[in-house]
Amino acid sequence: MTSVPVPPVAKREPTIHAYNSGVPDDYHWLKDTTKGSKKDDVLEYVKAENEYTKAVEFTPNAELSETIYKEIVGRIQETDQQVPYFKNGFWYYTRTVEGQQYPIYCRRCESMEADEEIYFNPNDMKEEYIRVGTLAVSKSGKLLAYSLDTDGSEAYKISVKNLETGEILADTLSKCSPSIVWDTEDKAFYYQSQDDLFRADKLYKHVLGSDPKDDEMLHHNDDEKFFAFIGKSGSERFLILRMSSPQTTEFHYLDLETPGATLKCFTPRQHGHRYSIDHRGDYFLILTDGGGPFLNGKVQKVGINDTSRELWQDVLPYNPYHEIRDVSCFADFIVLQERVDGNNRIRVIESLDNPESSYLIPFDAEFFAAYLSRSSVQDFNSDRFRLTFYSPLTPTKTLDYNVKTKEFTLLKQQKVPSGFDASEYTLRRVHVPIPEELRVKAPHDTPVAEAVPVTLVYKTALFKSDNTNKVHLYGYGSYGIPIDPYFSPAFPSLIDRGIVYAIAHIRGGGDLGRGWYETGKFLNKKNTFYDFVNSAKYLVEQGITQHQLITLEGGSAGGLLIGASLNLKPDVAVAAIASVPFVDVINTMMDPTLPLTVAEYEEWGNPNEKEYFDYMLSYSPYDNIKANTKYPSILAKGGLFDPRVGYWEPAKWIAKLRASNTNGAEDDPHKSTFIFDCKMGSGHFGSSGRYARFKEMASEYAFIVTQLEASEKRLAAAARKWNKTTTTTTTTVTIGGVTTSTKTAVNTVFTRIN
Repeated sequence: MTSVPVPPVAKREPTIHAYNSGVPDDYHWLKDTTKGSKKDDVLEYVKAENEYTKAVEFTPNAELSETIYKEIVGRIQETDQQVPYFKNGFWYYTRTVEGQQYPIYCRRCESMEADEEIYFNPNDMKEEYIRVGTLAVSKSGKLLAYSLDTDGSEAYKISVKNLETGEILADTLSKCSPSIVWDTEDKAFYYQSQDDLFRADKLYKHVLGSDPKDDEMLHHNDDEKFFAFIGKSGSERFLILRMSSPQTTEFHYLDLETPGATLKCFTPRQHGHRYSIDHRGDYFLILTDGGGPFLNGKVQKVGINDTSRELWQDVLPYNPYHEIRDVSCFADFIVLQERVDGNNRIRVIESLDNPESSYLIPFDAEFFAAYLSRSSVQDFNSDRFRLTFYSPLTPTKTLDYNVKTKEFTLLKQQKVPSGFDASEYTLRRVHVPIPEELRVKAPHDTPVAEAVPVTLVYKTALFKSDNTNKVHLYGYGSYGIPIDPYFSPAFPSLIDRGIVYAIAHIRGGGDLGRGWYETGKFLNKKNTFYDFVNSAKYLVEQGITQHQLITLEGGSAGGLLIGASLNLKPDVAVAAIASVPFVDVINTMMDPTLPLTVAEYEEWGNPNEKEYFDYMLSYSPYDNIKANTKYPSILAKGGLFDPRVGYWEPAKWIAKLRASNTNGAEDDPHKSTFIFDCKMGSGHFGSSGRYARFKEMASEYAFIVTQLEASEKRLAAAARKWNKTTTTTTTTVTIGGVTTSTKTAVNTVFTRIN
């Protein structure tokens, strides 16, 4: 007889919530913030969780997981090459080789017919985890400065390679942020160091060959609420330093073409004022919210010699119905990225002096996303710019758009070797009305939608007209980040099995503009969770599915979404995946020694203020588990070196769920399973290699498929109808003409009629 695996039982050590908040936390001992090795009892417990997960999930579903993995790999062009771009005398591109985890970085001098030079190949490295931060080639093309994270901690090491000799120079810098900017003479580069919270705090200039201890510090970011990043303007004339919090930004700039130039502040930070900048000619272009009144963004300009705010001039009139998310400059035109009706669109401005010269580029699709490619691949002086276009039914296209002729050139479309016929699928969007009591006004009377869009993708032939469709519902809903429907080589592995893939574009995200975000944060954060639960309920009410046929998925802040939604309605779904979930809200937000805590005060609120503390405590998943109430099966995932969401958050959550009798009653034949899969050598973003990521994705999809199929079978069995036929036979026993006894036999027969 095969023994049933028993889940690990975490010891309980009575502890008061962080910083004497008065809330008990019996699993606080699982938290170990040590940068390197963890405590023995913690490691022992986490390894026991991994063994249990392997025994009850990964091993039983190994065959299905391997099948899905092969399906995913079959939909990618394993040996492939990206579209090249020309910069400073070289054509640059990446390519992949079948069987290798990482892209290979290549270039050719002047012509694509020239010999190939591989200037960086992560596949040659021995580390199991490799995350490339920046590959910065100097203007002469002779030097490469690159930053790498080799354990998932997001602490990067910067090295310099001589591309003519292949020599790795002695200039090595540790504990840095990933961004690197070269000067114009190959003599020095700019970088940022990290403090103990992995936050970019100081901007330095490093002169090649010098001791890093002697590096000149240009700026010190001493406000923990602000993250700092460096890059170049589109013209590449200016180094741009951006410091940002969720509510406020401040920019500084340095003229790289002027010897002896110093770093200048564009305009001093003012709480609640968000802006960004780019450069062309005699002007800086500015995207600003004006400190609030232009919540969805307004485009202005100012001369490069005096950037005082009172000199800013309008380029376009403010449109409260379109959110402008980015401004990018080219020599002869400007490109904006906008959110319009839930899609990411691209607008071109041909003249700064003529608002009528602006127009949205038309695309022949209803639901899609179009994004300007990163600035490094653009030619500032060209009359073309590069963009990507995709939808769930359109594998990613790389295009050039000619501003003069207003024509596209298709450069490449993502190939699906095993085949993908978009005509076999349906893509549509339903809108879930927001109840009157949950509607909230956006700041500055910015228009905000009254319904939550939910994107549905399914195989047309497998969609059923009744409520027996299986549905996998994904959500995020934080930081103003939109979740654009996109094409993934993994999605068909669900959809082709009759599962509807659904994305809920809930408040707190940026799908419908800044107002959509603002009405799902701070003291309105619960709107995010209500929207998600109501989206699932709506699909049930519309006769598409049943709660027992729904699975949920979210990661990081989306993991908070999963945990909070399950507390609101534990029977909303049959199973859920929560990847690196932010579920221990109060403990984390009361601990300022963690990397993101202070900066996150402008996203969730400051729990040192009672109003915010009480509100955050009321939705924190870890603190609101409903004891003796059945929850769905849950697969929680974490990374041992995750600096953003500590591995202990999902570990504590799963341990408490088990101890709270939430897997079903004693006589329940279909108990829920709570499992925690912790990656021992990675961080927030999981495995770094592409095949390793596909393996992880396949195991997650196997969990979804088996949970839905098992529930589907249970529902089918419960719904079966039977015809009951009863016959009665009476037998009389007679002896000598006298009846001595009568026997009656009742025979019942059940016949299934469906």
